[in-house]
Amino acid sequence: MSLDPNVRPGLVTDRDACLRRFAEWVALDDVVKASDEDLAWLHPGESYEAVAERRLASGAGLVLITFGSRGAWAAGRDARVHVPAPAVRVADTVGAGDAFTASVLAHLHHTGRLSREGVDHLGAGELGRLLPYPWRSRPTPAPAPAPSRRTATTA
Repeated sequence: MSLDPNVRPGLVTDRDACLRRFAEWVALDDVVKASDEDLAWLHPGESYEAVAERRLASGAGLVLITFGSRGAWAAGRDARVHVPAPAVRVADTVGAGDAFTASVLAHLHHTGRLSREGVDHLGAGELGRLLPYPWRSRPTPAPAPAPSRRTATTA
């Protein structure tokens, strides 16, 4: 299971209840992703490393923190890795965190690591390959077009 809280402070009417629910959810998840902005609201004044250590201690096998243009950081039980973000011209950030998480989950699935046991002992090299940013420099070729089923006719 994966959790990305997508904190929206303007929509929260009871901060204490929200924090209690979040703590309950985190205890159930294998992968926890949060942005630095989420962490600033959820855990004001705490370092992202300290928060990640608590998440790992509470049962998560993988903690991901995104920092926008400053890249992303991953913490597993056995390693910690920071990957810088590529320089891009930003048009719109809506959905960026969801796309980030989806790419991590897809990579875990593709490599057979999308399970509690699979994320429990990712090494530094695996964490570095897991974060989406390096993939941008190695685009995959577009699939070949499907053959057409139309038959040619002559007039």
